[in-house]
Amino acid sequence: MNHSINNTKSPFAELDTVTVLMPLPFQGGQLNQKAHVKNLDYLLNNNFLDNGRQRVIGIGGTSLIHHLDWNTLFEVVESTSQIIGKEALLMAGVIPTPIPQAKAFIEQCLRLKRRPDYFLIMPIPGLSNPDGIEIELRTLTESFGIKYGAHFVLYLRDSYLKTAYAKLAQTSEYIAGIKVGTHPEDVKTLFATVPSSKRVLWGVGDRATNAARHGARGHTSGLTLICPQLCDEINNAYRRQDLQASQKLEQKLAALEEIRFMENRIYNYSAILTAAQLGGFQDIDLGEGGPFNSPPPPMIVEQISVCIEKLKHYH
Repeated sequence: MNHSINNTKSPFAELDTVTVLMPLPFQGGQLNQKAHVKNLDYLLNNNFLDNGRQRVIGIGGTSLIHHLDWNTLFEVVESTSQIIGKEALLMAGVIPTPIPQAKAFIEQCLRLKRRPDYFLIMPIPGLSNPDGIEIELRTLTESFGIKYGAHFVLYLRDSYLKTAYAKLAQTSEYIAGIKVGTHPEDVKTLFATVPSSKRVLWGVGDRATNAARHGARGHTSGLTLICPQLCDEINNAYRRQDLQASQKLEQKLAALEEIRFMENRIYNYSAILTAAQLGGFQDIDLGEGGPFNSPPPPMIVEQISVCIEKLKHYH
């Protein structure tokens, strides 16, 4: 199947799957491209989604893209696109400010031979308000939508932006969906206002069943490099509406997810890295840790060690 941006398949139908946000490997404070390629190869060779479905490979929040300059981020997207080809979909995260640099980055990506299928609009740092965000994101997404047929996914991290994001999704053909990184209750609100072709995506890890009960589809995963079989089977279960089975599967990784999202997500990245190191996996390489993300304290590391012993079977 051709996954160019101008395909006729519903964007949301493609996003109703697992989006893996790649934790980029750092070595000496620099991105280790060789290790990133190794991780991509592992994911491409370990897909347990039913009916031959493809994953979405995402370069986004857990990737620590805010520690990369624009040129390095583009190199990551370019190399990722070359490696996955048509074997997976590609979602490139964009921090939408400064606006000129964000536009230049998107334009670069859209000129690639194998372009991103979607751009994930990351939360805006600094001061902003909903009306201003709506104006700027509408201008940004429509300019590339009209010129290139590009599609965008909005990442909701603050509940107060629900109305603005819902309005964008309602009125822009270039917004493919909303990735909810807040609470299941917000899914219910958005589900009632966003068109059915753009239903919200769950974006708070592999604990997706409760959000699915409120209408969310798909989910973003930070643990697929650790336990792909388990993460994919969770998605398979709630896609076939077997929420009891997906809830039971989620319990197997619930403890590690609790660590990742505790205290406003302070161990979201470092817990994944620590789990990979403790697992002793030779077919993936998450590096030594990214900037500003030191290893968790010994007590947390001990808890992660208990978790990873239960998840090795699913690697």
